Amino acid sequence: MSTEAEIEETYQLQQDPQTRLRAILTEKTWFGFDLDDTLHEFRRSSGKAINQVFEDISGRYGTPVPALRDEYMKILKEKTAGAFSDGKTSFDYRRERFSSLLAHFFLPVDSQFMDELLNSYETTLMASLELKKGPQDAQERAVKGLGIDGHIDFLATTNHFRTAKTDDLFPRVLEHLGISAGDIAYIGDNVQRDMEPAMAAGIFSIHLAEKESESLGSSPPRIDTLKKLHYILEDNIP
Repeated sequence: MSTEAEIEETYQLQQDPQTRLRAILTEKTWFGFDLDDTLHEFRRSSGKAINQVFEDISGRYGTPVPALRDEYMKILKEKTAGAFSDGKTSFDYRRERFSSLLAHFFLPVDSQFMDELLNSYETTLMASLELKKGPQDAQERAVKGLGIDGHIDFLATTNHFRTAKTDDLFPRVLEHLGISAGDIAYIGDNVQRDMEPAMAAGIFSIHLAEKESESLGSSPPRIDTLKKLHYILEDNIP
């Protein structure tokens, strides 16, 4: 059920979407951003890194890259559902997945080669200076590598709070920071994992949807680029 504040914000947006969105945002003292595919391009950077791993395995054992990719996608679907909320590090998750991939093709799980694969993935990913999804350690290394750690007041991850976004991560972050839902605006790219749980917690949210048309008067407002937020906040709407 929508709160009175949410109803008022939606009404204001419908009257004059661009100007009212700026008014709503300027009242917020906190801004939250989803890291994956919002402040960076996770799928692209992660794709580069995992493709390098496939090439390394194929080069050593001759297993076709397409076959490795297909099986890895299955492993991701099986092992990602409950991931990132049990305290494991990014290396732990990756080691498990790579081990499962090698085992599926009856390839030896050599500890030295496994370390090489992990290093190959990490090096390729960080070379692109993009962020990674998941555990606290991975996110902290990535934001530091990007040089934006000084602009982040608090880095909230499912790993740190041991709960998923779709459970009660947003209310717990609000409680941890000692702020109310009305103090913060949240920007994310995923409807199910970002918009729905954030809005359920009473947080004013903006959907970043690069492949969809802009709709500032919808609920939640929809933008296709973060530059649009910059224009709005600077009162320089193109």
